[in-house]
Amino acid sequence: MTPVRSLLAFSGWFAPAEVDGWWGADATGRPLILAHGGVRVGVASNAQGTVRTVLAGALYNARQLRSSLEARRGVCGRDEADVVTQLYEERGVQCLQALRGAFAVALWDARLQRLFLARDQLGLVPLYYAVDGRRLAAASTLPTLLAIPGLAGPWDAAGLDAFLTLGLVPPPATFYSGIRQLRPGELVLWEDGRVRTQRYWQLTFPGRRMTRADVPALLREQLLEVLRLRQAGVVSGLLLSGGLDAAALLALAAADRRLPARAYTAAFAEDDEELDLAAGLAARAGVEHVAVTGEPDWPAALDRLLAAHGGPVGPPELALVQMAARRASSDVAIVLAGVGGEQVLGGSAPARAAERIRRYRELPGLAREGAHLWSRLAPAGWGRALRQLIEEERFAPLELYARAVSLVLPEERARLYTPDALAALGDSRPWAELANLFAEAVSGGAAETLDAIHYVELTLGLPARSAGAGAAADGLELRHPLADHRLAQFVASVPPAARGSAAERQLLLRAALGELLPAAVARRGHVRAQPRSWRLLLEDTLPAARIRAQGVFRPEAVARLCEEHLRGQGDHEALLWAIVMTTRWLDGQSRGADTGDSPWLVFNGGTPTPLPQAGGSE
Repeated sequence: MTPVRSLLAFSGWFAPAEVDGWWGADATGRPLILAHGGVRVGVASNAQGTVRTVLAGALYNARQLRSSLEARRGVCGRDEADVVTQLYEERGVQCLQALRGAFAVALWDARLQRLFLARDQLGLVPLYYAVDGRRLAAASTLPTLLAIPGLAGPWDAAGLDAFLTLGLVPPPATFYSGIRQLRPGELVLWEDGRVRTQRYWQLTFPGRRMTRADVPALLREQLLEVLRLRQAGVVSGLLLSGGLDAAALLALAAADRRLPARAYTAAFAEDDEELDLAAGLAARAGVEHVAVTGEPDWPAALDRLLAAHGGPVGPPELALVQMAARRASSDVAIVLAGVGGEQVLGGSAPARAAERIRRYRELPGLAREGAHLWSRLAPAGWGRALRQLIEEERFAPLELYARAVSLVLPEERARLYTPDALAALGDSRPWAELANLFAEAVSGGAAETLDAIHYVELTLGLPARSAGAGAAADGLELRHPLADHRLAQFVASVPPAARGSAAERQLLLRAALGELLPAAVARRGHVRAQPRSWRLLLEDTLPAARIRAQGVFRPEAVARLCEEHLRGQGDHEALLWAIVMTTRWLDGQSRGADTGDSPWLVFNGGTPTPLPQAGGSE
């Protein structure tokens, strides 16, 4: 199947532009559209024309499913949407259980007068939708829906607050009040103008765990399988860094004699250590290495990310993904990437913090009292880590996780936002969705704090990372072998302490690959690449006059963050990137408001002003 940029499904709304696909109507005469946007690929249907399907993304087990269908039914179409159509005829919405890949699917069943939409189990491909009375529109890219006048509504201050707090907008919210998004492993059933959502897949934690001795060999088999599924029948490249995840993929491919065509590494400078490490890994595997260096055109790079994603997106490393992907697109249409390794295999920063606290609590009481006394008497530099540990020991698991991942803490919001912005936010609670996810984890069998954290990282962090990487690689298909829902379920059966320690991450991956990875890479932590022109980027994007005019952030607070970061007095990179992206995005919304082309809610001198919206067409 040819990868597509956007899936479209409309009922009632007209499509924003002419697209190839199926145009029809339901029993009441409402217009229905199923189409691919951007690529001319037909929409699959059954022999009677009563079931029609469109699929965005890829089914990695399509070959196996097609063979099984041909054995049972005698024939199966060649497109992956045909596979979904025939599985649906056999199993109904339960057909989703058999799909393995990164996909968003829309299917119209004329017999039941029902449209169903579904997002893959790990949320690797987004699926956005809007409902207005008896009308529905859905797409796998946010900009597709933004092109429909009157659909998005004003931008949602709570969604923006969530992004600035967590670095992402948790589903079902988006940046726009009129648009929702499906959660990973969730489907929507739309019948007679009514919408019903339900989960068809959720990570669960078994009561009995595997023994550590059995894990490495079994995990290696699983890793080889997921890599083979994503390499089958395609010529692919590899986004290669000096980190563990990408190095693991290359080592597995070399051991399996299925090397990528080329490996691509991006860096802001030619003397970056990352280039040397990646070049060494490529030489060891015997694959051609392509280095992409230099500072991007930052305004253009930011605008491309915003246009592809439909709103602010992070983290800062996306600039490097963008550089490498643009170079790779001249050679291949598909590249492999190590996205998702930490979320699927464990050992994230919040999990390591929880493990440190667990070990601290197991100390004898006298030892804890001595540590507490030392933290108060030790020089500031020496006792900082211990003081932080003692402070975190007071937190419940939810608050520990929230504080570990948050860019802005609750007590810092009043210093960052203007009074008018705080008034517009009202009772916005960015951490509320975290509480829901922790409750879901418990319902899925998470009996330990590390399991709950693992669940939230997989359900919330992985889709955000995948969406960001997809925006950076706009036009190039990224495949993430480490992000596989069956692999994730296998890892959930492993004791939590085996996934990562208080000091080290991804113990499972290191144990499974062993001799395939150089020791220096296997034990290497995550390294962030600092743009050489970071100061210039901040000065150009965050001048006080622009911040003041938008009325969202306090100019003095933004200036303080910039100064502390540039002086090395604080690590505010992730937050400053979020502010940079938000500021650039708000500029675009203001320009749209000035021309009357956009229905956004704009802060004008600190005053929220709703703008007139264009009406949708029946």
